[in-house]
This record gives sequence, C-alpha cells and structure tokens, in this order.
Amino acid sequence: MQSLLAMLKTTHPLLAVVSMFLAVMLGSPKLSSGDEARATKEPLTLFDGRSAEAWEFREKAWVVDEDGHLTCQMEEVIQKSGKKKIRGMGYIGTRASFSDFLLDLEYRRPPLANTGVFFRTDPIDPVQSGFEIQLLDDQGVQREGVTPEPKKSNAALYDCQAPTPHLPRANGQWNRLRLTCRGSRVKGEMYNQIDNKIDLPRWHHAGKNPDGTSNKFTKPLNARPKSGRIGFQNHGKQVWFRNVQVTVLAD
Repeated sequence: MQSLLAMLKTTHPLLAVVSMFLAVMLGSPKLSSGDEARATKEPLTLFDGRSAEAWEFREKAWVVDEDGHLTCQMEEVIQKSGKKKIRGMGYIGTRASFSDFLLDLEYRRPPLANTGVFFRTDPIDPVQSGFEIQLLDDQGVQREGVTPEPKKSNAALYDCQAPTPHLPRANGQWNRLRLTCRGSRVKGEMYNQIDNKIDLPRWHHAGKNPDGTSNKFTKPLNARPKSGRIGFQNHGKQVWFRNVQVTVLAD
C-alpha cells in the first residue's frame, strides 16, 4: 500500500490527491490476530486516538476516553473474606506478534501507579512468557514507605536489570518511551535518555540474573521466544496511553 501511494504521488497531480484520500481512508495496514508483523519502512499506528482495533482485551476493560487516550478500567470485586476491593479489569495486547521492532509511545500515570509495557509475550501468561519494561511511580511509593529494588524501579527490565539513573517527569505529565528490540538486544529510552540496554544471552539461568540477584521467572530470559505480542499492564491504577506506533525492523 505504501509503495502504491508513493507511485501515485509521482505520476500526476490529480492522482496525488487521490493517493492522499486513500491514505486517510485506509490508514495503516490491518494486523489480524496471530499474524507476525512484517518489516515496514514507516511506523504502523497501533493506537490513533480513535480506535483500539489493533488490540485484544476483555470487553470494556480498556476504552478510548473523550480526550482520545487509551485507558484501562477498574472494577469492584468481593474477596473470599467478604471485603470489597478495586482492581484492574485485565491486560491489553496487540492482535499481531512482533519480533524486531521500534515501539514509540506516550504514557501518563497517576500517583502510586505501577504498570508496565510487555513485549514478545503470550497473552495467556504475559508475565512468565515475555518481557516487561516497568512503569512505576518510584517517588510516590517511597513516600509511602516502600523503597523499590532498582531492578523493579521505573524503566527497569522488570525484576532483571535496573536502568541508568534518570529523573522522571511528574505524575500527570506525558512521558515518552521508545523501546527497540533487535535480536537478542533490547534498548529502552525515556525522556530522550538511554535508560536501559539489555543483552538477553546473559540470562541463562532460571530465576537468576547475571549480577547474582534472583528473579521470579521460571525460564531464563535467553530461552524465551523471540517473537510475541506487545501489551500494557493494568495493575491497580488507571493509566493512559497515546500516539502508539511501531516500526517493524528487518531481520
């Protein structure tokens, strides 16, 4: 589709107008459930502020709000003890799978937010099957008397590797995350800083990190699939995402 539009633009002025109309009407290529996304020169829009069509999630668990942001929903449940609890309604994941890619998005979190971005994961068990970049209000939880481990802090590869020091923006402000996955190398960037460089072959023991610390995972990271879904966590606080794009990189 992209090559067709480029050809139309160079042949005739009237056809250039037609190509612009087609681009608006058709948008990014559609990614069906179970597809492996193919390499693209231009970013694919996963969320454009209007539709969550590229995603799979429990009905009503995620919505597009009146401001055009993708946000999770909460529900009240009754525990076995009889007490009521507010919890998230579930995670969200892309319909398509991605191997090597550049993910670019903006997110906003409230105080005490604890969420994350999953990648190369299986929606049936996102925690144990893939990887997660942590999105945590470090300063907020510290004010509550909890000091998160560096490997569980904001921008960490969750429970595996701490990021380089950085100063996050205040809660309520939009932050930008760029995540690059190419083969066994992963790079997370926030606020135009390089926050985390990850070399997956260094994790060759289940439950153990290269620095000798433990993690919660039943399989070593280097044994996990090199392809899977991209997803967002709903972990007890409402969070918002916008301008979500992915560029699929060639092998």
